[in-house]
Amino acid sequence: MLRLLKFAAIAAIAAATLLALPMFISRAGSGATVSVIVQLRDDPGAVYQARIAKSGGSVSDDQLQAYRSQITAKQDQFLSSLASSGVAYTVVSRDVKNFDGSLAATVPLRYTLVLNGMALNVPASAINSIRAMPNVKSVRPDASMRTMLNNSVKYIRAPEVYNGDEQEVSSQFYRAGPDNNLGQDMNVAIIDTGVDWTHPMFGGDPTPPRLGVLPPGVTQDKTNKKVIYSLPLTDVFVEDTFGHGTHVAATSAGYLAQTLDGVNLHGVAPQAKIMSYKVCSDAAVDVYEVTQIPIGGVCDSSNIIMALEDSVSPFTLPTIQGQRNPASALLPKPKANVINMSLGGFGGPDEPTAVAASNAALAGAVVVAASGNSGPGDATSGAPAAGTHVISVAASTHPGNVATAYQTDVVGGPQGMETNEFSGSAAPPESMTNNYVFCGLADTPDQIPDSVSGRIALAQRGSTVDASASGTGVIINKAAQAAAKGAIALLVYNNVDGELAGLSAFATTIPVFGISKANGETLKSLIGSTTAGAVSAKQVRIRKSTAGFMGDIAGFSSRGPILGYGQVKPDVSAPGVQVLAAVPPASVLGALAVVDSALRPNYIAIDGTSMATPHTAGAAALIKQAHRNWSADVVRTAMMNTATNMRSTAGGSKADGTGADSIIAQGGGLIDVFHAVNAKALMGVAGDGIDQPSILGSHSFGEVSVANSRVNYSTPVEVTVSDLSGQGGVYNLNVANNRDLQLAGISVALSQSSVSVAPNGSANFTVTATFDGDLLRDFNTAEVNGTSVTFRPIQMQWYVTAQRADGGESLRMPFYFKPNLSVPAQPIVQTTEDRAIVPAGDPGQFLKTNLPDGTTSGLTYVDVPFNVPDSTYKIEARSEWFDLPTGKFQDLDYALLGPEGNILAVSQNIPGHEEYVSVRVSRGGTYTHRLFGVNNAATNVTITTTLSKGPVGPATQTIPGDFVDAQNRHVDFDGSFSLRWVPVGGEESFEIEHSSSDNPDWELLGTAGAGATTFAVTNLASGTHSFRVRGLHPGLIGKYETNSGAETSVLVDPRSKVDITNLVDINSAGTIGTNSVLDVSLSATRATQAYVPIMDVNIVGITSPSGTQRVTNADNGKNGTSLANAALFTYSQKLGADEQFSPNETTGTKTMRFQGARSEIFNFDVVVTAYLSSGTPGGGGAPGAPAPGGGTPPSGSAPTSGLTKITAVIRVTANPLTNTVTSKLLRLQ
Repeated sequence: MLRLLKFAAIAAIAAATLLALPMFISRAGSGATVSVIVQLRDDPGAVYQARIAKSGGSVSDDQLQAYRSQITAKQDQFLSSLASSGVAYTVVSRDVKNFDGSLAATVPLRYTLVLNGMALNVPASAINSIRAMPNVKSVRPDASMRTMLNNSVKYIRAPEVYNGDEQEVSSQFYRAGPDNNLGQDMNVAIIDTGVDWTHPMFGGDPTPPRLGVLPPGVTQDKTNKKVIYSLPLTDVFVEDTFGHGTHVAATSAGYLAQTLDGVNLHGVAPQAKIMSYKVCSDAAVDVYEVTQIPIGGVCDSSNIIMALEDSVSPFTLPTIQGQRNPASALLPKPKANVINMSLGGFGGPDEPTAVAASNAALAGAVVVAASGNSGPGDATSGAPAAGTHVISVAASTHPGNVATAYQTDVVGGPQGMETNEFSGSAAPPESMTNNYVFCGLADTPDQIPDSVSGRIALAQRGSTVDASASGTGVIINKAAQAAAKGAIALLVYNNVDGELAGLSAFATTIPVFGISKANGETLKSLIGSTTAGAVSAKQVRIRKSTAGFMGDIAGFSSRGPILGYGQVKPDVSAPGVQVLAAVPPASVLGALAVVDSALRPNYIAIDGTSMATPHTAGAAALIKQAHRNWSADVVRTAMMNTATNMRSTAGGSKADGTGADSIIAQGGGLIDVFHAVNAKALMGVAGDGIDQPSILGSHSFGEVSVANSRVNYSTPVEVTVSDLSGQGGVYNLNVANNRDLQLAGISVALSQSSVSVAPNGSANFTVTATFDGDLLRDFNTAEVNGTSVTFRPIQMQWYVTAQRADGGESLRMPFYFKPNLSVPAQPIVQTTEDRAIVPAGDPGQFLKTNLPDGTTSGLTYVDVPFNVPDSTYKIEARSEWFDLPTGKFQDLDYALLGPEGNILAVSQNIPGHEEYVSVRVSRGGTYTHRLFGVNNAATNVTITTTLSKGPVGPATQTIPGDFVDAQNRHVDFDGSFSLRWVPVGGEESFEIEHSSSDNPDWELLGTAGAGATTFAVTNLASGTHSFRVRGLHPGLIGKYETNSGAETSVLVDPRSKVDITNLVDINSAGTIGTNSVLDVSLSATRATQAYVPIMDVNIVGITSPSGTQRVTNADNGKNGTSLANAALFTYSQKLGADEQFSPNETTGTKTMRFQGARSEIFNFDVVVTAYLSSGTPGGGGAPGAPAPGGGTPPSGSAPTSGLTKITAVIRVTANPLTNTVTSKLLRLQ
């Protein structure tokens, strides 16, 4: 997740510049007005035009403008209805300034071409009512986006397109016409912080570009020849005072220039023209957590959409009536062929910026957007890159940034550990050999031992949060802390799997390197001591690598999948680490450039997907120039088909397989511009060209609810290979595993091994993905690394390759399949809303997610508990907030806490106006939304909770057992009984699961068919055993297994029944009297060991002169007149606190009542039984003492059953005449 930090560590470097640019401006206050983007239901102009074209028609510019006027009229009707309903609103507008700072025109932010909607300021209380209006499609926050920050151009093979002639890439050379291939006649729109048109990389011409609203007196032939158009939509400066947009524009289309130290550099399409759109405010400057360089100000979605609208419009924007250039005076203007957006925020393909960007592609432009800088976590890519027709770009290393030019060797140990120099850190020597010291997170001074002095510091990536000394996790902070203790270098190992590459540590005083998590843990284990501050037993040597350069995806680069899993994202990759390009002298980055190198005052090397995106935009310009009739969808597919795994300097690429970068990291791979321009064929999935791309060189099967479905599930997709060359050809087809196809139960098959494509024709084949949902009961897979086992979600990723039989072409296409657990055929979805106010946050703190109880320190947060029924299998939580229209954005974080308070999920979203998580759960209870304030004023947040529910699990019934002990545990003596449950109805079968005190993991014990309610359990070992039952119902795919119902437990304590009559004496606490009542206790007079429940007194016979004496109060209701009618009195609850009958112990008393002829002497015979632990020699050896308290027997107990022949009785004589009771032991023959 992206974090914004106070600009501290490098503030002094560019103090003069930064003082002119205020820091974070919070949107404080509890005012009721918020900024929103309202989208209406009718198609915007670009979609209308695309639908007409699809049906074979065409739309002229004038016809398109007429349709847009109709949209405007309907928007007017909507605004009238809004006013009539009592909603006070204002349409957001932007003052466009002349280059001298005066007002040129005011542009209302109403959209008719790439979006049908408008930006409004409305009361927060009116949002739900606006959403309910009939013509409203969505109401979303005016989300704030962020900008996403020599050899790199050569690395993507761009110069090969124009033969690398440096004369032709200079500003002095321009030759129009179709035979030239440097980007001539292509307009690249840079939607960013503006462009310094006076920079040498743009020809050094001081003439301003044409102003977008075209004030009177300015004509096109007086404008800048390179930067031909400018529309500044922000409110501070017309120029690029930050530098990000200039750097981006230079990378995509800059002329040849030379730094003072003789470095030649130029853009990818050096003869393309530039259209500058300033959409990012200069009012905020912050430092990005990963790259640790400043990032530009806030870029409002409303500005971005307006820039997209204008860039593909054939006419200038309408302005507010009464000012210059009224709506009736729309004039022709240039249109963009390619649009570059090195910015982004949260969102999926339905986010307004993503929709607008996608529709701009329908209008004819190739739209390229940064994937984001929130890696390396999965699902961190956002909008607008998520757009359906948008090219999303990941960032890679390249030969010029020497990110993999080092290796670490353990002297006398492992060799060749890949080691990545952090750009911007102090230059390392060719080789250094020394001992090292583990410094933990190296986040605060107390974490770094003094013993690191003169040695190498080994630290883990990540942060700590402590109220007294808050850590930051920032690499430059770690380096500063280590250097302060005398370390000579810092070696940081990753906190997630994979290499730690493509990061910066600007202006550190010691060299900083990154290594993988596995290698870092190896080095830590080799220290040879766990004592804090221990010096490693062996030395390490960090030296120039002998392996040569091989590219990697940058650690900061955002990964897919996107929300909804609708497409593979990112689409492609391009260099984005330490990319050297132009910056304005009078800018934030210009000030840093002087500090970085006095010989490069107008140039700086920086990191980010912002830098990868213009490489791709420039490539798109070259491809589009070479193939004017190719649509944006075709250009994207050509790029993806011809991309490769990361390449070496010599051009060789990483082998396919798990050693290559994942598809969700690199997409199709590293772009190859030369191959894309000269592609002979395309391979992809065909679509309608509007809601789906006309051709898409990737395919996502999406999230498939198939794990544990109990079926072997297959799903196909048809792929088309289309000839572009007019030559046709035969293509041999294969599948190349990227991730998880090696797992048992997973496979991918092709319908044929080759296709023959006719000249200008096409051929189809089928790709079928198969997942065995019976073999694979979980969506996670285990990974073993030494003695540690970790689990990660399965994400099937692979390429289908098409190799031309004559060797003249190799295409490939990435695929993605995300298995999840099965879901019911008819799920029940419940949505609720909660609201909370998050207190003002501290931008210097970080969310600490590694504490199991979810505790935090130094962070402001608010908890919102909510109840989850037992039938719930998935929780989705979306938190949304709207900014006030008077300042900057709010950055919040979100965590979902389970019933025990542990963190189940943390939102991976980059800063924006939403946080989202989706979690599978297996039980109900009270869960908690926790919202953290990171960089915010007090913020009103709406939390939408969606619970997906299925049938509840069957509830197990209590296992009676043989005895209930003092802890209320049901005790079974032989480990065999019937488990019973209550079905809910509709189950096709049941699964019985079992765990025990010896094996606490739940395991399948057995199954039962439809209608079953019992399951026979036999021969369980001693210990506590727990049981739960799940029902299997029809699923969307196969079967759906419910969450477990209420579980039940039993204590198995094997005991054997014994006759202890000859070991005890009967005691009468009183006299028999005329009421025939005895209070009787037992004494273990002759016992030599302890006995355990169940302990019973059985009256097995009564003799009296009248023959009428009977027992009236036996526990079992019998009368005691015979063995068959034995009257049972249980004494289990009359034992002592230890629930044992020990030698010489006397029990408590029980009352025995008799009924019969009064005043007659009578006798009754007693048999006493108890239990011994099974297998104890001689019947001795009682189990461990139960908890204090008495016990009760289960109903229906028959203690005399199961005994051998009765060999003794205690004969009790009751004499009411003398009020005496006597007893004696009678041994029977």
